[in-house]
Amino acid sequence: MCGATAGKYTTIPIAKRRYYGRVQEAVHEYLQMGPAVVKGDLEAEAVAKFFDPKGIVTVEARNQAVNGQCTKKDKTCKGGEIRDSRVNDMRTSMYLLGNAFRFNQQKAPDNLPTVKAAKAFFKDLDDLEKFASPTPGTKKKGQGNGDKFRMAYLRGLEKLDVYLDLVELPPTESGAYDKEFDTRVSANARIT
Repeated sequence: MCGATAGKYTTIPIAKRRYYGRVQEAVHEYLQMGPAVVKGDLEAEAVAKFFDPKGIVTVEARNQAVNGQCTKKDKTCKGGEIRDSRVNDMRTSMYLLGNAFRFNQQKAPDNLPTVKAAKAFFKDLDDLEKFASPTPGTKKKGQGNGDKFRMAYLRGLEKLDVYLDLVELPPTESGAYDKEFDTRVSANARIT
């Protein structure tokens, strides 16, 4: 199950296997922007990578043959991959993981502490995305927005730590996010 039904049919251990890798990798890449943020460099590679709309593969290309027979007219039988930005994947995976941390179906997802913490963080992500994108009428990214970007990033770090605590992940300063994470579903049999 995915999307709106993820919290309804997903147990917390299953949600951890589905979304922990994606959330951890997103936190890793968010923290990679730190040095550029301190310098106010909105053109840094880490910033561009985090917000790049074609930066990550969200759905891999698959062979679409049925019983060994190609069903497409062009005979390639290879579907296209779907790409998105890490920031969008972060929003999605954080929301779905937070939604899975409910213990009954009586409470709406937006009333859960985990989802509220995620949405508070998303406001700062929206600001970051706005400041990192090109200013209308110019070719340069967010000219003069270095301080605003820095402040939104720092506010986001505080809110991110609240969220990570609620979903049983280590805080940002723990050093746990210094490495890249596997984002495939159930890539590891053990829940970390």
